[in-house]
Amino acid sequence: MRYVAVLFWAIVLGQVAGFIGGALNQQTYNFQMTLIVSIVFAIIFTIVPLILKDNTKKKDAN
Repeated sequence: MRYVAVLFWAIVLGQVAGFIGGALNQQTYNFQMTLIVSIVFAIIFTIVPLILKDNTKKKDAN
């Protein structure tokens, strides 16, 4: 469920950022390109923490 929420919010916030960025640069808003970029970033933000997760076992401080 966490991954669905990340994907949903990445798409929503990506669309908002794409719209505002297009308006600031005086370019047309492209829904499809913004959607693709949003999904790519959502996948990256989902995978990177899994890759960087510390899998080493900590030694007991005796």
